[in-house]
Amino acid sequence: MDMMFFVRQQSNQCGLHAIQNLFKSALITAEDLHTSCEDINKETGDAITNHESFGGDWSVSAVIKAITVQGYSVTRSVNTKRQRDWCVDSIDTLMKRDDFRGFIIHQPQSRHFTCLRPEEVGGERHLYYVDSQARGPIRISPKLAVRRCLEPAYAWEPFLISGPEMNYVGPQNSPEPVSIYEGAVSEEQGKFQPSAGFLRDWEELSKTMSSKTI
Repeated sequence: MDMMFFVRQQSNQCGLHAIQNLFKSALITAEDLHTSCEDINKETGDAITNHESFGGDWSVSAVIKAITVQGYSVTRSVNTKRQRDWCVDSIDTLMKRDDFRGFIIHQPQSRHFTCLRPEEVGGERHLYYVDSQARGPIRISPKLAVRRCLEPAYAWEPFLISGPEMNYVGPQNSPEPVSIYEGAVSEEQGKFQPSAGFLRDWEELSKTMSSKTI
């Protein structure tokens, strides 16, 4: 088993946990997100309550602000002017870049944040989907990830994060990194079970893996 950083969700702090799971570090805290909300208020006059509520529930602007103030580049990855179009380099290309940290994913329909991040497993780099409400990271194909971003039924809103590896800070109120490989936690913890919809999409995609990339 390979050790992978994973922070489970507490209260309404999915935005914070998505950031921490993306960077594999708890350097950015809830206090940093609150400061981002205060900064947005000072810069735009927009009320802090529009960007956070008691216990978290941060806005996209607050999450992105907390990342950019650390010196990272954030790029919206789907253009929605006419239809949903992927507008950054392919994930396969990004995976070859040393400054590729992954994607923060906002899911407007459920008001939830998750992330996609690269991991070195067995000497190879793979993409993992990390949801703080699940039981651990699960390996995902770049094609399926892009499909989830482009299909209106899911409409994941991805933000490409680029920059140096963040200094490691262990999570204070969550377990230390757990042993996870391709979505399976250790035998003592049980197996991670993707949703039926996720598995259905995976099966459909597997049938067309030889077709053109999305």
